Amino acid sequence: MVEKMLTEMVKPSKHIPQQTLNLSTLDNDPYNEVIYKACYVFKAKNVADDDNRPEALLREALSDLLGYYYPLSGSLKRQESDRKLQLSCGGDGGGVPFTVATANVELSSLKNLENIDSDTALNFLPVLHVDIDGYRPFALQVTKFECGGFILGMAMSHAMCDGYGEGHIMCALTDLAGGKKKPMVTPIWERERLVGKPEDDQPPFVPGDDTAASPYLPTDDWVTEKINIRADSIRRLKEATLKEYDFSNETITTFEVIGAYLWKSRVKALNLDRDGVTVLGLSVGIRNVVDPPLPDGYYGNAYIDMYVPLTAREVEEFTISDIVKLIKEAKRNAHDKDYLQEELANTEKIIKMNLTIKGKKDGLFCLTDWRNIGIFGSMDFGWDEPVNIVPVVPSETARTVNMFMRPSRLESDMVGGVQIVVTLPRIAMVKFKEEMEALE
Repeated sequence: MVEKMLTEMVKPSKHIPQQTLNLSTLDNDPYNEVIYKACYVFKAKNVADDDNRPEALLREALSDLLGYYYPLSGSLKRQESDRKLQLSCGGDGGGVPFTVATANVELSSLKNLENIDSDTALNFLPVLHVDIDGYRPFALQVTKFECGGFILGMAMSHAMCDGYGEGHIMCALTDLAGGKKKPMVTPIWERERLVGKPEDDQPPFVPGDDTAASPYLPTDDWVTEKINIRADSIRRLKEATLKEYDFSNETITTFEVIGAYLWKSRVKALNLDRDGVTVLGLSVGIRNVVDPPLPDGYYGNAYIDMYVPLTAREVEEFTISDIVKLIKEAKRNAHDKDYLQEELANTEKIIKMNLTIKGKKDGLFCLTDWRNIGIFGSMDFGWDEPVNIVPVVPSETARTVNMFMRPSRLESDMVGGVQIVVTLPRIAMVKFKEEMEALE
């Protein structure tokens, strides 16, 4: 279906001095050294000449982009001595792999990648892997379809940036492809501002260790589903939650109420041991917790993971409002400056001691919000906005993470709604979808 025609190393449009850069504690977190990928789906337009081919515009824009975001053209390697990542960039070497491919089908035959499986989506994505001997942190692929539409595939090491940073990078790329002379936001490195300082010999906290067991795990039979939750369903759930508890002047968010509902639904679907512990993990932004706040151009990881542990029995018995209160408390803690420093110090210890989660992960459930990825401004450089954005995460990560996504732009009845990407054992997905249908 897809033929990859050409891969070249695109270099910065201006000379970058050779240099070695250090990363922050959050960048160095081993859990962040994974490759995240996404497909940006653009529908066809009438193009008068070859100079306006998307691959030509994007290739030139990438070269210009690397004049500003030059670390993306470097190479990442974790050092054996201190287990920290170092980025080597500049000089005559380096560059970003840029692949051009063609597909012998039309985008409509793939429904603009709506509910596409990960194996098929990988055809439209560049190859990028973590390698102990060093690896490129960023790669792009443009796949052209017979209808004139195309997919811009992106692969990025999470160690380089979080969703906020990736969104700014992709918008800067399309701004430059559309004729802008420079990115709207000037990128800033400053990774030293988020480096922890361990001050004691206490053993570090490692989240999610030995959680509640599910009778459906382990298994090799996993399925991934995209589930749409309409605006009316979200409104009704918020209204019901406010009847359970008066949150006074606090606003309850879609992320909080849907996150609570998803946790309860997942515990039921996996039939977790009711006396075992299940852990809800939340990614909370800390850009404004740092003193002074991080500038808009900072594109490194700027969030910390917060954890809410309960027994499976408690998750089943607690109301949505009970869980929302716990989520709000976790978010408040994340916004405490002293807590942030403690978390940075704890992560430094985890890195130094090379610790990982051990024991059962059945009851570990993480939420992450991708609704703003790539949407920090227009991405229209002549082909309108992408009609769909499809994330593809490593399978091991997907099994414990639910992603909040914006629905496809082609679904007019989903305005104000949210799309949830969830991976579960096939047998558990049946029950999970029943819970989601009950919400509707």
